Amino acid sequence: MDVAELMHCAPCEPPRAPPRRPKRPFHILTLDISDDGRGVAVALDLPPCLTPLAPPGEWPARDVADHVLWEVRQLRASPSPGLLHIECTGPPAMVINEEGDAVAFDRERQAPPPLVVEVRLRPPESSLYYTENGYRVRLLIEEQYPLRPPEANFMQTIHHFFLDNDNGLPSMFYELLTELVADLAPSGTPPQHTLRATLQLLHHCLQSPLHPCEGCQQQFDAYALMHAERVKSIRDYKPFRHTPELFDMVGSTPQRRAEWLHPELRCALYGGADASSASWDGDEGAREGRLRALLRECVEGVYAFPFLTDAACAMLVAEVDAYAESGLPQARPNSMNKYGLVLNEVGMEATFDSLQREVLQPIAKLLFPIEGGSLDRHHSFVVQYQEGKDLGLDMHTDNSDVTFNVCLGRDFAGAGLTFCGYMGAAHHRHFSYRHTHVKGHCVVHLGRRRHGADDIASGERLNLIIWNTNLAHRSSPSYLELQRQHRYEREAAPPDLVCLSYTHDRDYLKYKEKPTMHHTMTRRGWCPPLFAQHDAPSTPSPAAEQHSERHVLDGGDLSDDFGSGGLATGGGAEVGGGGGSGGDGTLEDVLRIQKVLNSIGART
Repeated sequence: MDVAELMHCAPCEPPRAPPRRPKRPFHILTLDISDDGRGVAVALDLPPCLTPLAPPGEWPARDVADHVLWEVRQLRASPSPGLLHIECTGPPAMVINEEGDAVAFDRERQAPPPLVVEVRLRPPESSLYYTENGYRVRLLIEEQYPLRPPEANFMQTIHHFFLDNDNGLPSMFYELLTELVADLAPSGTPPQHTLRATLQLLHHCLQSPLHPCEGCQQQFDAYALMHAERVKSIRDYKPFRHTPELFDMVGSTPQRRAEWLHPELRCALYGGADASSASWDGDEGAREGRLRALLRECVEGVYAFPFLTDAACAMLVAEVDAYAESGLPQARPNSMNKYGLVLNEVGMEATFDSLQREVLQPIAKLLFPIEGGSLDRHHSFVVQYQEGKDLGLDMHTDNSDVTFNVCLGRDFAGAGLTFCGYMGAAHHRHFSYRHTHVKGHCVVHLGRRRHGADDIASGERLNLIIWNTNLAHRSSPSYLELQRQHRYEREAAPPDLVCLSYTHDRDYLKYKEKPTMHHTMTRRGWCPPLFAQHDAPSTPSPAAEQHSERHVLDGGDLSDDFGSGGLATGGGAEVGGGGGSGGDGTLEDVLRIQKVLNSIGART
């Protein structure tokens, strides 16, 4: 049925059931007619499960896979609106097992599905989301297909009202999709999902809100305008680019990117220090052996290795300087760092897609088979520490599954990186290791490992940070239960002072005075959850007692000590607070959205 008709429903009410129409087949049959001199051969590309022995949802895995491949062929022959590319890339790297954990897909013992279908979708030119190259979308198809719809995720940066923290669609999308295909099902049978219907609704999402009430339309327009501003900034920065090859995926070949890597890393990845052939012979065991010899374990779960050449570091630093001199809008890297540059927001996302696939993925998979088994998306940015700017960074965890942190220079003293325990573990707030940065070298760790940047003593330090996301891991019950604090161990003992976070720990002032720069920090105390606090007696510091007493006497604002309420700024840092990890947005993003909303209201 028509998507626009389905969208037309009463404001802020669930979509009504679509009107029934005469049943019609959704399949497209193609004819391949060839003349070989002996007559005419006619081949019909019929759906392999047109008359299945079992009802949909109970098809053998091979039938589901054949049906998906058939649908892909039909979409290539007759593309849906805006479809630029479609390809079935086989099973995903990781799946959820019966115990609810993310594990590697065993290609030797398992048969797909699940299957991944990668598409590139372009909205019409009238849409604020229009881009010539379209958007990369991943469709994950489970074995219950076609009874169960494909799970969709946008695989690149896009500011959109209806996308969640991982660029996935809300439940409303799948409810509407089910309504859309219900009209095609024979009477008395459940609806069968199709790739074509899924792509049609995704295409619609890039033009209009899923629910066209006034409130949803305003939010949709606000995010669309924010996205249009991002695209404009990328376009406006082109004349100011210091190193075009950081942005040009045609000029930035695998061989050229390999030249950015430290010779020791290049040798470990490709079996030789020569960058002329940035490929390896396929001997995964040999490569793993070379990488293990290179990676130094600083402490359990924290590794360091040489990553970039001095020339590559200088190239990135020069690009940060060039963008600062351009005078273009500059978003904060995350909710805690105020100074730096989001590389995805200035046109380097595709370059770091390649770097993630070619360099980060094999390292992450080797060190962290669960969290790093499949790196699907990234948030790449540079942070700056300097007198008069950010001196250091409060204790936190990252909105990341695996974090790569590379020191770019410049000249500096101090500014180490202090590590504590894992979020939700008994030693979450206990000291484990202090890392000393070396230019061009990388430290890699899980995002849920608590850490903080020590204050810089002199000079200026810039670091490249790459937050990597594993979609399979994030959909697993073990991950979700930790985020919701259902898997949270009681603290083994009082926290070490160096591991306390003014931003995130509700008991910070029991042990320490306010930090010098507390007036620049947003306090959202939640850690530890009440049920997980240690049993050992603790005595608040005199400063903390005076502070609490002053607030009682003066009727002070408790939000300064116990968090600012329900405003989620996300993106940076401690995940788990309030049971969620937040998105890539910051308080600055919220204010920008509100400004856009105000301007829309003024025009109407």
